[in-house]
Amino acid sequence: MPFTFRAAALPSALWFGILAAPAALAQDIPTAATGTEQAAIIAEIEAFGAGDASADPAADLVKIADLRRRITALGGLPATELGLLESAEGAAHFYLRDFDAAAAAYGRAGPLLEAGGAPPDELAGFYNNRASILAAIGRYAEAEADHRRALAIRRGIEGERGEAVSSSLFGLGYVYYRQGRIEESLPYLREAAEQQLDFVRPGNPLPVVRMASLASVLGRSGRTAEALVAARKAEALAREYLGPEHPTFGIALNNLGNALIENRIFREAIPVLRESMAVRIATVGEQASGTAITMRNLATALKASGQQADAEELNRRALEIYEATGEVENPFALAYLYAELADFAARRGEWDRYFALSDKSLESADAALEQDSAEQAHIHLYRAEWLLRKGDLAAARAEAERWVPVMQSDLIAAHEDRIWAEMLLARLRQLTGEDVANVTTLADAAMDKLESKLADLAVSDGALVREAQRHREAALLYLALAADLADDERMVRSMQLANISELARGQQFAQPADGGDEDGALALRARLLDLARTTAELRARLEAAQLDEIADRDGLARKLAAADNAASAAEAELTERFPDFVARYRPQPLTLAQLRARMQDGDLLLAPVEGEARTWVLAIGKDSLRWTTLDTAQLGKQVAALREAVDLPDPALTSFPLGTAHALFRDLLPQGLGDARRVLVHGGERLASLPVALLTTQAHDGPLADAPWLVRTASVQVVSNLALFKPEQPVRAPQRSRRFVGVGGVELPGASADNAPRLAGLFRSGRPDRGVIGDLPALPAAAQELRGLAEAFPADGRMLLIGPDAAEERFKRADLAGLDVLAFATHGLVAGEMTGLWEPALLLGTSDPTAGEDGLLGASEIAQLTIDADWVILSACNTASGASDGAPSYSGLATAFAQSGARALLLSHWRVRDDAAAWLSVRTLEAVNAGESRAGALRQAQLALIGDSGMEGASHPAIWAPFVLIEN
Repeated sequence: MPFTFRAAALPSALWFGILAAPAALAQDIPTAATGTEQAAIIAEIEAFGAGDASADPAADLVKIADLRRRITALGGLPATELGLLESAEGAAHFYLRDFDAAAAAYGRAGPLLEAGGAPPDELAGFYNNRASILAAIGRYAEAEADHRRALAIRRGIEGERGEAVSSSLFGLGYVYYRQGRIEESLPYLREAAEQQLDFVRPGNPLPVVRMASLASVLGRSGRTAEALVAARKAEALAREYLGPEHPTFGIALNNLGNALIENRIFREAIPVLRESMAVRIATVGEQASGTAITMRNLATALKASGQQADAEELNRRALEIYEATGEVENPFALAYLYAELADFAARRGEWDRYFALSDKSLESADAALEQDSAEQAHIHLYRAEWLLRKGDLAAARAEAERWVPVMQSDLIAAHEDRIWAEMLLARLRQLTGEDVANVTTLADAAMDKLESKLADLAVSDGALVREAQRHREAALLYLALAADLADDERMVRSMQLANISELARGQQFAQPADGGDEDGALALRARLLDLARTTAELRARLEAAQLDEIADRDGLARKLAAADNAASAAEAELTERFPDFVARYRPQPLTLAQLRARMQDGDLLLAPVEGEARTWVLAIGKDSLRWTTLDTAQLGKQVAALREAVDLPDPALTSFPLGTAHALFRDLLPQGLGDARRVLVHGGERLASLPVALLTTQAHDGPLADAPWLVRTASVQVVSNLALFKPEQPVRAPQRSRRFVGVGGVELPGASADNAPRLAGLFRSGRPDRGVIGDLPALPAAAQELRGLAEAFPADGRMLLIGPDAAEERFKRADLAGLDVLAFATHGLVAGEMTGLWEPALLLGTSDPTAGEDGLLGASEIAQLTIDADWVILSACNTASGASDGAPSYSGLATAFAQSGARALLLSHWRVRDDAAAWLSVRTLEAVNAGESRAGALRQAQLALIGDSGMEGASHPAIWAPFVLIEN
């Protein structure tokens, strides 16, 4: 499992706090001395204000001690100068992390500066700095009072907006943040970061620090998408105004990379973190702890992207830095790093090395962490998990029995690590002969908590994204337990819980950025999430207040009760007014009987659940349930071989790895299809990137046109959300008034007028500039395809937005109510592979530079639309692809259109010739209009294309198999 570390941009208050604060002697206010020596001393004191207090604070203290002796010999200085010297001493102690001494020095400085009549701006700076020190030692009420004094003075000088005002606003937000009052801190931090943008200038790190700190707090509050936007702004400011020679640029890059990791956009995170590492090596050195943090973040992104060797090497280098310097960002950093390196050894079966590193991990955890802490328990249970995989069940159970109770004591019931730990213990008890009733009681209780959490509308999508892997691991343990019990009902439940955990990965982007209609479901849920954050914060503050005799516990309890009641009311309203929205966003598992009641005769539900080492495949019929397990690594190789054959087919389009196609079919369905005539596919990660229609049901080594493709026997349909899966509805009567909207044929800069068949899309992403867009292949048949689709509809029911008419601003003004079909023929862009695009998008272009559109219709914008369409056809490249690395393959644009109201989608998996795309989409629609089901219609079109000798290469799966039907 990956561990992610963030380089802190805080304490940011001190970036602006230690300004012109030469400090002085804390004695009775002396009489003024005169002469040359006095002037020299004052000049030296004021030089502290012009210097960098963080550069060499130890040397500053030596200078200050010498000044004290000289001032004593001189007989004194004016009070203001003495106050400034005390301030300088406070700053030096602060940067030496001696906060108590710093607070004492600032405490002595205050009366001197006030008595000496220091100028208002200097007094404000002093209050600001003293507040920062007080916050660092937990004296928050005093810190808040000082920041408010500074803010009042600065507003009197600068008005409501100003560089110093921004500093005080940020300081107040920081004080609230340090107390865990995150929701209260955000308005101050947002305003401070926004105001600071008025004062950007070369070499000034404050705008970067403020924006990066805002991003960190947003991420902690669960607003991961907004955090990513702020992290991008911080990086852009650092790049433009600081450059690669400034260490703050390295921090901004690191924090952007971390935000990308939290959003599972690993491909973009990798180059960002590589650049951060280079900057940090150049500015602070390769042996600095900050450099080690970036190495570890980069290792996380590389590991998640399958680059295990590079990830291991970076973790090893980080470990060397920590061991050499003794500087770690938290007490358990070394323990986790040893555990991560042990993980790499175990994956290779190097058990001696694994145990050597794991022993070090346990020793480090036990020495560094508070006895019986959740972090300590986590390290021990990580070892128990590997002992289970190795087969040392007795040792694994002993670890689990010792440490799971610690998890239960330290973590809330719904915490992802606690749920996983309880399932691990239940599984180990089962494998070591514990009574079945005791095992299932613990396991069912853990799954009840997981199911409740996944159904909770007050849990943010960002939180479920971050926790999805752990939830999936817990569900897989439950699935293995249920299989050993031969318990079909529990197997079906665990399969659904594992796959439901993945849905949020698409939902995190498939939401409107501004909340949409004030009275709509998304806006109501946004209000619920805000209330949930407030409730969580108040609960944490009330718990902390139990140890604070002066805290207003009764007041906090009243606020908590009010927030709880408001959240419950919002959730009830959302559930009552928008039941379909609730079922889509927070689906709950069906029982086996409920699932079968929604299936038809001849249906077979194929449900893969891919684990790290082992993949489970459930095949559920109306009256049968079979399951098998596969080696996940071998499965990945099979899928990769088949994808390579369609992504990069041989030029003659005559060869295909038929042996692999049949081997994978046998692995998935060892007993064959039986009498199944429709295969419903639910779940999967690697498998979700491959349409099962191209598997072969029998061995074959002849021409591709004669191959026994699965599509010859059965139609294929993807069911992404079983909660919305319903019995197939009859096709609407053809005589009803029908409507079609077609969008595409976007004119690209520099596009070729060549009419030869071109690729209909490209697996790319990013907010591309004009030059990058010009590099995309032209789609000469896009307009023809849309016109062909339109021919299936009455003349008065057609709307074509082609070329300039497809511009984003024009599409958003179109009437999309009551549609039979909404079709796009354009480029699909996938998040994460190109810098700048944080969500999947469709390329529409813009014809009006003043329209406020960028020409990319993003997932968040799609979800905000109301698309009342029976189905959406996305004849664009990779529109079935996930929202991010590691996401299920249907979680990007597909999820966005589903959220907007589309009832079915026809999507492409890979680059497909646009003549083939036109053939398949037009003939599929024609068959539907003739009365065929959508899945049956796609099957008919694919079979017709396979048999069409007039189209070059038509029998190759690269040409006929790219489309997948998603219908709920």
